[in-house]
Amino acid sequence: MKSDRTLSSSGRRIAVSGGPAQPAEAAEPQAYVFGPFRLVPGERMLRRGDQVLNLPHKAFETLLLLVRNSGHLMRKDDLMSALWPDSFVEEVSLASKISLLRRVLGDAGAECDYIQTVPKQGYRFLAPVTRTWASGQELDGPHPAEEERRVEHVIRLIALPFSVLNGDERAGFLGHSLPEAISASLAGLRSLTVRSSLVAARLSEGNPDPRSIAREADVDMVLAGSILCETEQVRVTGELIHAPSGTVVGSYVCNARLDNLIEVQDRIVHGIVDSLVLKLTEHERRVLDHDVPASSRAYEFYLRANYVQRQRTSESLSIARDLYRECLDEDPDYAPAWARLGRCYRTLEKFGWEGPQSLELAKWAFHRAFALSPDLSLAHNLYTPLETDMGQAQAAMVRLLKQEARRPNDPELFTGLIQACRYCGLLDESVRAHHRARQLDSRIVTGVAGTYFLLGDYERTLEWYALGARYYLDLAALAAAGREAEAAEALLGRTSPGGQFPAMMESLRYSLQGDHARSIEIVRKALEWRPTKDPEAKFYLARQLAREGEHAEALSAISELTREGFCCSTAMRCDPWLQPLSGLLNFQGVLDEVLRREADARAAFQGADGDRVLG
Repeated sequence: MKSDRTLSSSGRRIAVSGGPAQPAEAAEPQAYVFGPFRLVPGERMLRRGDQVLNLPHKAFETLLLLVRNSGHLMRKDDLMSALWPDSFVEEVSLASKISLLRRVLGDAGAECDYIQTVPKQGYRFLAPVTRTWASGQELDGPHPAEEERRVEHVIRLIALPFSVLNGDERAGFLGHSLPEAISASLAGLRSLTVRSSLVAARLSEGNPDPRSIAREADVDMVLAGSILCETEQVRVTGELIHAPSGTVVGSYVCNARLDNLIEVQDRIVHGIVDSLVLKLTEHERRVLDHDVPASSRAYEFYLRANYVQRQRTSESLSIARDLYRECLDEDPDYAPAWARLGRCYRTLEKFGWEGPQSLELAKWAFHRAFALSPDLSLAHNLYTPLETDMGQAQAAMVRLLKQEARRPNDPELFTGLIQACRYCGLLDESVRAHHRARQLDSRIVTGVAGTYFLLGDYERTLEWYALGARYYLDLAALAAAGREAEAAEALLGRTSPGGQFPAMMESLRYSLQGDHARSIEIVRKALEWRPTKDPEAKFYLARQLAREGEHAEALSAISELTREGFCCSTAMRCDPWLQPLSGLLNFQGVLDEVLRREADARAAFQGADGDRVLG
């Protein structure tokens, strides 16, 4: 009789079709619970709520194997041996089962990643899994602190743009900036998950009813409002609506002078807290109280700046920067304005619209924001891209992991972790951060496409690269996957921002046209920039050098990149354009240094309780 156990190539015992991957004396759980799904082995059944999802026998066995070993790499050979112990099958049979499972989970409404492809190796089940026995005992579930958090009622809320009823240009900026400021204030509360203002703006088009918004945004509560401006007076009316039923649970009316809007945000924010009967910690109350500036003029400048910077052009960011400055001239202690000013400075410098002095000003602005409000969620979220680009990705990762204790339900925190972990070479952890962000906000746009690219999963890169804001990564993925004609066609008419992005796209353009000398010239010129404004962009430039056959230069750039805080051993070994570098004499030395830095980062991740945070 064939044994129901097998050893993986790493020596770890895995489950085959006869039993679970656990000690022989342990019973099979009654069910495995992940996301909205319940997998019941004894009944050969997958459920989502009251809905039964039908799976063919081998597809069910495949899912059961992956779920039993959640978080661990399941190698293709091990899976195939377990699923077809007495038969010879091709890898395509396993791939078809994985594809079917992804469709079933997706068709059932799951918006997050469950099954990760590890190129050339196998698959990993990413979602946290709780094992339930008939007695009600649960194992392998959350850490005690996570368990406490799991039973805490978390309300999902979206603040839609307010309608400006009389079209007065003086009040027009409030329609978007006021609800966005309210959302930013509420985002730091652990009992709420707040959808982004970008999602709110998109969903508000066409004036959909609350039930439609509930389905689209996956929320419990909708804040809607209107603004009426008459001469110098402003009347702001807000309603907090229980989205699934359309019931109004809170109404707020604020009258103020147009030049004295300071109380409006404060009254609505505290009104929402009272309407939802939220239990705030003393720390949360202090943060909310500190989120209102001391001057009405400062608040008006702040809201106007928030409205202007939405365009993200050099002109709009310059105007917003000046408005934030005026805000801070009125109130030098308003931390949110310092954080947003820091982002303006950094963006203007990064894309070449202003000189290097703006980088120093950005650092100082964030320093002031943290000094005034150390736990301001807005500052932590906006600071991460700057900190990672400055070569301090590990510090950014640890900082965000520690902030999770205060903001476990803030999806923006986890989008920052996606980038910080990727820069540290912790690609699996980066994908797990994406998974956590999508659990909190199924519509959030993350940067996980860059992580999938480094993993060599180009199909998922294209799937997750944000539509409407594509610059380079989809082109690189198409070219790396051998779809060069598609990449060349997509390049036609493609524009880019400043910084190193034009060099990335132009070098690829000339390379695809066969003008390799011009491609190399563009890359070399871009790599002369010091300091590097974007380490990840430098990695793509190094790849381009490798494609053009300049292997020694490419490896030298990667070595510099490692010292500048961007590491990725997976790409060094698996990226098709970088594989020729392994034949160079000093390749192993560079790789060893990358591996050492990744090991340090992984130790820091574990020391900051990262496995629990992303568990």
